[in-house]
Amino acid sequence: MLFWHPPFFSLHSCVCSFIGSCTVSEASYAANRVETLALTSVFTVVTAGLFFLLPMQTRSGPDSAGWWTQPWLMPTILLSILLIANVISLLKDIVGIRKLPATVEETHDAKFEIIGWFRPLEFFVYFLGYLWSLSYLGYFLSTAVFIQFLLYRVKLRSTHWRVMGLLSALALTAIFRWGLGIWVPTAELYDLFPDVARKFLTRWL
Repeated sequence: MLFWHPPFFSLHSCVCSFIGSCTVSEASYAANRVETLALTSVFTVVTAGLFFLLPMQTRSGPDSAGWWTQPWLMPTILLSILLIANVISLLKDIVGIRKLPATVEETHDAKFEIIGWFRPLEFFVYFLGYLWSLSYLGYFLSTAVFIQFLLYRVKLRSTHWRVMGLLSALALTAIFRWGLGIWVPTAELYDLFPDVARKFLTRWL
């Protein structure tokens, strides 16, 4: 009777759920060892590249200002810490894989996850295209085209979403151009208009 008493049963269920979740978490962690190794490798390579680029990307300030004021000091310290930490993590991951080789399923899952890393790059490229278009089309038109393109890309192609995208571009223009007065380069498209219209478009759009 004690086992089926409601409070005891609830406590028992919570304990079982906790143990089950821990088991799932450990299994998920084990299934991601290959992905962790790949991610740590990327971090190590990027950090090492930045570290070795420091001498070419920083300059020394006046000696009279003191060594602690040199522009290369803090980046060198921070990148050194990151590089050492990444190398240690990479070695630990390699040792772990060598002691217990990855299973076929583990490798397959890791490949799927690694491919997933590159999916956001598609939208990053779209955003770079948007930034490039600002100097040619202006803020409002570039933003409107960018939003409409994204809606088409994610298959939100109804009239409702088209109108909402246009209103969003108008709202962003109102906030950043009219309200905050954010500066953007004068669009080359505006050069095709008379001087008065060009000034108006440059100021407001």
